[in-house]
Amino acid sequence: MGSGAQRLDEIAAIEFGGKVPKQVAAYAKATQRFAHDLARELDAAEAAADAAMRQLKGHPLLAGVDVAVRAWRVSRHLREARELVEGISAEAVKFNIQFRNEFLAGDQRGTKKSEYRGEVDL
Repeated sequence: MGSGAQRLDEIAAIEFGGKVPKQVAAYAKATQRFAHDLARELDAAEAAADAAMRQLKGHPLLAGVDVAVRAWRVSRHLREARELVEGISAEAVKFNIQFRNEFLAGDQRGTKKSEYRGEVDL
């Protein structure tokens, strides 16, 4: 099992029960780490694929073809995938911040903690 699969299993193992703020923070952090790992992999793959395709310059079957432009067009998809994954990381952070703003902003109205009998807690 590689690092990516381990990270994904780590995310899947987080359950939103008990102390919810702790679970939300753990989920956001694990998702962010997974996204950073995947972004690094996509960045490396883009560079390697682009370099490999550029080495095709001068190939007899590609006479008259601008290999650099075609390599850029093809590797662009990995670059765009990396940008999407970076967006996942940013949204995971926003998830945690929004939870804290909505539920832990200091507005302490409602029942006393001793009266609350729910399965989850802040």
